Amino acid sequence: MNEVKNTFNASGAGTRTAPLRPNNSAASRGAAPAAAAGKVRPIAPAGRTFNVQSNAAELGRSENGFNFTGIDSLGEPIKGFVQTTEALLAAKELERAGISVQSISEKRSGRQKNRRPTSVELATLAEQFGDLMEIGESPTQVCRLLAFAQTNKVLASALLNAAELVINGWNLSEAFAAQRDHKGKPLFPITFICALRIGEEVGTATDSESGKNKSAFLLTLRRFAEAEKKADSIRSKIRSAMMYPVAVIAFCIVAVGIVEYFVMPKMVELYTSLLTGEDTQLPLITRIMIGGSDFLISYWGIAFMIAVLIGLVFFVRWAKSPEGSNRIKVASLRMPVFGSFFRHYYAAQTLRTLAMLASGIPSMTERFLVAAETSSNPEYTEMLLHVRHRFMTESTDLHKLFVPYPFLMGKEFAGVLMTFEKTADMQTTFHNYAKVVETRAERELEAVLFWLQNFAIVPVGIFVGFIVAALYSPMFELAGKIGSK
Repeated sequence: MNEVKNTFNASGAGTRTAPLRPNNSAASRGAAPAAAAGKVRPIAPAGRTFNVQSNAAELGRSENGFNFTGIDSLGEPIKGFVQTTEALLAAKELERAGISVQSISEKRSGRQKNRRPTSVELATLAEQFGDLMEIGESPTQVCRLLAFAQTNKVLASALLNAAELVINGWNLSEAFAAQRDHKGKPLFPITFICALRIGEEVGTATDSESGKNKSAFLLTLRRFAEAEKKADSIRSKIRSAMMYPVAVIAFCIVAVGIVEYFVMPKMVELYTSLLTGEDTQLPLITRIMIGGSDFLISYWGIAFMIAVLIGLVFFVRWAKSPEGSNRIKVASLRMPVFGSFFRHYYAAQTLRTLAMLASGIPSMTERFLVAAETSSNPEYTEMLLHVRHRFMTESTDLHKLFVPYPFLMGKEFAGVLMTFEKTADMQTTFHNYAKVVETRAERELEAVLFWLQNFAIVPVGIFVGFIVAALYSPMFELAGKIGSK
């Protein structure tokens, strides 16, 4: 059996050396004096002039395109963005579209040019790649066409490099596996490489939904794109829904700081000047606030806040490290509220990966190995590796090997495995169950986020009421005593 790391880590095998393309960005074209000097240069055809503005210090922030201003065919002013790699090419494209170009400037973005492609960019690339392969385009032509359609320069450069490797005799999956980012890490996920490998080896496959024979490239890459888009959609929902609770917590922290550091010391001075004798005893709630204020403005309080800030910085750095990230992911499976959602989320990812691999990788052990390599949760990785090892040594039924894991895969998974063992169709069986699990995950997420978004105001109201009561209860008591006299 071919191990995944040996199969797809083409650059590490030492048998082939990938020819590196020169950087296609304006910053690397030293032969262009105007670009190097960062000046405005005319590149218009005869009889027409317009400016190309290019600041050499900011070319690293380009989005691989150009902003333009001009006049359209109706004589109206127009401005916009054209996606291409050269200013001259951009001008020609605009002229063909009937735009009289007045100025062109390279588009700048806040994202660095060595930014890794996002999951949505990879999903879009996979869909486009599958569609072009379905109509009979050659892999080299597909890579080049898609390279010029990318706004991410790292992805565009990787596609051009892959095209050259294919021309030099590499397999398509090997060419993509050889691509690395600026840190030397693989640029494309193993599941994407496997989808390409399946397309190369299988050729055509039966679509489980329509029953028609289609290109294996189209089917596997669409499965990959579907999984990536679904995962990105769930992550986007979590980020957008958590903005409100985070804003509420930030408001509480800022309010506490203002009250304890600035408001309470002034109020204590006021209470001291107004209350004398028996009236000097403040209400308990006010004394609690005063005690907190005295502690925070003392040296011990300042040292405590500095320690808290340092602890938060170290925690964030630890959470971003591989060890910390893995521990948090494992702990998330057993969280009181979100635990069920995370289990369904990771189970759906595992099922989709195995369903895609089943369409073209006949070896069951290799499917589990690749799924383990691509799993983003260490506990699911350990589960898949354990099942693979037991399957290799005992060759027993899968539903027996997954008996210890209903917590991770769901109670119904045993029935799904029995169905697969009867039908021998892992692709359809696992894909359908993945949809069920994803639906449950989305429902649970919506329910949890509904309560978070709608009831996050409750603790804020309690907190504000506590502060108001602490600040004004002494005045109410004083007014009551004055009125009784």
